[in-house]
Amino acid sequence: MRRILSLAATAALIVAACGGGASQPPAGSAGGSAPPVASGGASTAPSGGGFDPTSVEGTVKLAGWQSSDSESAALKATIAAFEAAYPKIKVDYQVVAGDYPTVMATNFSSRNVPDLFYVDASFAQPWSEQGFLEPLDDYIAKQGFDTSTFFPGYLDVFKGADGKLYGLPKDGNTIGMAYNTDLVTTPPKTLEELATAAAGLKGKEGLKAPMCLNPGLDRGLAFIYAEGGAIVGDDGSSKVDSPETKAAVQWYLDQFKNGNALIAGDMGDGWCGEALGKKHAAFAFEGGWLDPAMKDAFPETKYAWAQMPTGSSGSPVTISYTASYSIGADSANKEQAWVLLQYLAGKDGMTKWTEGGVALPSRSDVPTPAGKDVLVAQAEFAKPGSGFLKNYGDVQKAFQDAFTLEIQNKTYNADAVIAATKAAVDKALAS
Repeated sequence: MRRILSLAATAALIVAACGGGASQPPAGSAGGSAPPVASGGASTAPSGGGFDPTSVEGTVKLAGWQSSDSESAALKATIAAFEAAYPKIKVDYQVVAGDYPTVMATNFSSRNVPDLFYVDASFAQPWSEQGFLEPLDDYIAKQGFDTSTFFPGYLDVFKGADGKLYGLPKDGNTIGMAYNTDLVTTPPKTLEELATAAAGLKGKEGLKAPMCLNPGLDRGLAFIYAEGGAIVGDDGSSKVDSPETKAAVQWYLDQFKNGNALIAGDMGDGWCGEALGKKHAAFAFEGGWLDPAMKDAFPETKYAWAQMPTGSSGSPVTISYTASYSIGADSANKEQAWVLLQYLAGKDGMTKWTEGGVALPSRSDVPTPAGKDVLVAQAEFAKPGSGFLKNYGDVQKAFQDAFTLEIQNKTYNADAVIAATKAAVDKALAS
């Protein structure tokens, strides 16, 4: 039976789920990552079941956050394409202003929810567990909607503990290495090469540090995986205090200790994309949201993308962020919501959406947007950057607080960061 929490309890749950989450400046999708999606997987005629989406009519309320003008334009174009393909359905799109999870907590408590809305991977698990999201399996089966072309790293985070799907990934983003091509002619392919290249750039005119690095797991986790470490293993047990994880955290701290890196704030910048754009740093580790930001604010800065450098694990790896389109359990127009969802998360709709340049396809059958080849290719080996552990927001906060303190105190000791993070992971696993 569905449990309805009080507003205060719900807000506390959701804030815990997303606290310390990914810090991608444009909070579009993918863990605070980038923009939306589109159609395909399902055709305009029944494709395996007895459901014909073209027969549905009415109005559907769609809601989500908005990170930039580029995102807004891309989504409006996608909605217009949907309404042209499905003229019997009108989309009432509303931007959720303010803190998204807090506003949604109020909606859940009052049972006044949009029909279809964004769900970041970081709070997909608690929202599905509390019964706020409609399972999609029956809709998928009834229409014969093909989910096999979604990249597993994007799709799996929206599976509940019961094995059901509670959302389809509207898009995704992987973390890649962006570098200033005036300063870096050959991008490093390994972490050892990266540290060497950074050391050689120290003192270059205009650079405040060779690398801009985030002090949190929203980027640090990619380096941990590169060194063979992890937060939790495949069996669900804690791996924070493994030798590989500790070595990775120490490597990350050493970049600050050796003067190879600074956080964006210490360069006087709001985020690492700004540091790259202002030529304060030669390397930044971001996702596809960087491109429209650079185009709009720093068109004179020359940069390129490269795959995340490999570490001692010897295998390519990075982290990905995504968000879903999900139907509210209390939606008044679920059938209309599904018709919109199957378009937005399908091939045609996602193609239209990702043409806007803000996000990457979460499906392998959607064409790669111009300039996104490196980032899209990484989806084949990317691991989720959030949503894989209950109360992961608390783990992220514990890591970032301890890591930041080591930088501020100039002690650069991985043991303190590992201890704080392990305590948070143990608590999360016990919850």
